[in-house]
Amino acid sequence: MLTPDVVFADSSLGRIVEIALVGDRLVALDAMLDPAIHVIDPARPRRLGSYGRGGDGPGEFKDPEQLVAGVAESDDEVWILDGGHQRMTRISLSEMERGITAAPETFRIDGPNAGALVRVEDGRWFGGGWITGGRIARYHEDLTYDRTILGFPASSADAPGTTLLQAYESWVVADPAGGRLAAATLLGGLLEIFDYDGVSIAHAAVPEPFEPVWAQGRSRSGKAVMAVSGETRYGFTDLAATGRYLYALFSGRRVNDKGVPWTSHNVQVYTWGGEYVKTLRLDRAAEAITIDASDTWLYAAGLEPRPWVGRFRLPQAVLVKSLLQATRPGS
Repeated sequence: MLTPDVVFADSSLGRIVEIALVGDRLVALDAMLDPAIHVIDPARPRRLGSYGRGGDGPGEFKDPEQLVAGVAESDDEVWILDGGHQRMTRISLSEMERGITAAPETFRIDGPNAGALVRVEDGRWFGGGWITGGRIARYHEDLTYDRTILGFPASSADAPGTTLLQAYESWVVADPAGGRLAAATLLGGLLEIFDYDGVSIAHAAVPEPFEPVWAQGRSRSGKAVMAVSGETRYGFTDLAATGRYLYALFSGRRVNDKGVPWTSHNVQVYTWGGEYVKTLRLDRAAEAITIDASDTWLYAAGLEPRPWVGRFRLPQAVLVKSLLQATRPGS
């Protein structure tokens, strides 16, 4: 079991739904007290600055969902995906730390409703969420929609309206070396690796694979939507990647279980070839994870016993396997 090296927790934190490393700083997205972004020094730990307010105007947030680190050459830029407004907001961390409150730039997202976005080395974006006709969409550099590249699994049943879009909502991450993406299903035990055109590379050897279980429902306006059944379960509730590994936070609990069923102690580790490596067990349930590029530190955030952000050292067994993987012919 992994115990945290350091933990940051104070009254400024509400519900941390996403975390990201930007240079040597950890950025945490808070979607509860007042939609906010916190910059944290993870080594000490201490909060370096915060920004955010609820609303519909420039630089304000309605439903902040995800953090995306800036370009590789910059350790000052972070993007925030606001699902409610379907737009991205770009923020300077140094300005945030200095307390500058000028409204940052915002960029509209054209096309399907993105719930998870990643930017690859050529500037294009790929998004999971409620994607028209599938699970992953591709966007141009300016965030205009290109096309859906990954459809629903062949095993999925036909369903009207947005039912399948909701049932197969997925996280998406990119291989830092380029060329590969991975998608993990929020309400299913499905993890797939594919290229930028959606061509499958591997289906990960998930220890407990399962398809989403849902009931057919109707919205108040009469549209066909997914409804939760008694057997609906959370699968992968967060996904992070390095050049060597995929790290997947896996729940497996039913959505109506007691407590906070989308949080989990278990982080499953996979290679980019889809091989299952091992499951890391944290000493506390996490909602969000991220990993440093050297596969040395795992950062996590959770709600209990009170909102926290922590840093966990990865076991040497993972690091040794990483080195062996990197020296194999053809790796």
